Amino acid sequence: MECNWRSLICGLLIAACAACTSPYEENLAHDRQWDKLGSYHGEQGYREWDEKELTRRGALSETDYEAYRAGYLKGRFEYCSEKHTVDTVINPGYPNDCREGKSSSSYGLVERGY
Repeated sequence: MECNWRSLICGLLIAACAACTSPYEENLAHDRQWDKLGSYHGEQGYREWDEKELTRRGALSETDYEAYRAGYLKGRFEYCSEKHTVDTVINPGYPNDCREGKSSSSYGLVERGY
């Protein structure tokens, strides 16, 4: 009986994690459209997925990660450039990343050619 409870709990945890992404995101990952997925995350004010998460979603190479990263930086630029104050951001969990001079990466848009 104890083994069945473990299976049930594990199943519920997996289902809960799967619900964390939208069907749109799942389709982009399935179709290996990493640049569009990154752009979507940046434009929506979502946190960037790391290499581990991308690998879990099917990204198989450094090129896949770079495509995602380039799309994310473009989307993040769009997200932040349309905001006049921190109070106007779409996703309130993402407000401080739009401040001038604040970057979560050692590579800015200019250094990466965007």
